[in-house]
Amino acid sequence: MPRRIPRFDNALLDNAITAVSIVRAGEFSRLSGSPAIRKEWSMSRLEALYELAYLRVFAAWETYLEAVFYRSLCGYASAAGQEKLIRGKFYPNLATAEAAVLGGYSYVLWHSPQKVIDRCRLHIRGGPCVQELIITSNFTRLVHLSSTRHRIVHDQADAKKKFDAATLHLTGQTYRGSRPGKFLRDYDRTKVPPQRWLEVTVRELSALMAQMV
Repeated sequence: MPRRIPRFDNALLDNAITAVSIVRAGEFSRLSGSPAIRKEWSMSRLEALYELAYLRVFAAWETYLEAVFYRSLCGYASAAGQEKLIRGKFYPNLATAEAAVLGGYSYVLWHSPQKVIDRCRLHIRGGPCVQELIITSNFTRLVHLSSTRHRIVHDQADAKKKFDAATLHLTGQTYRGSRPGKFLRDYDRTKVPPQRWLEVTVRELSALMAQMV
């Protein structure tokens, strides 16, 4: 029996739950704290907390994408079974799989859905592999979530433009200053009851990860 890919979806869900609990604590402090505490929790600081919470979960999403991929190259099986490699045989351990993917570079990018798809096609044959299939099926959504991540860590015009395009698609509007915290604190009113976009997006990443393991 091949080894199974660990339940990284559960670990990612834990990250998501923690992120949501952090911002809820911030919201509670702002509403229920003393005047001095409420003064410290300005709206800009609260929105920054949403951004940090989201970034924490998205960083974990990238880490687990990488972990699933390397294990697939070593013969670990998902619920759908083992992948077939272009090289014909599995790598003996995670270190050699990682070295093959890095190809002499210090790192490769995992936040970009297209980069992950290209990597799957480069190493796995008879595709699409499970990871590629899930990302391809949710490509536009993941591009928007990646643009949100990119806007938090970059302030250039291109990052703002792509983030504005993402929120226009997701919510039908853009946000003042192209600030992700304003979007993540806003409500997805298609949910019953409405949920803040932070909770919607991080739980969505967890659900996608569950389909890969």
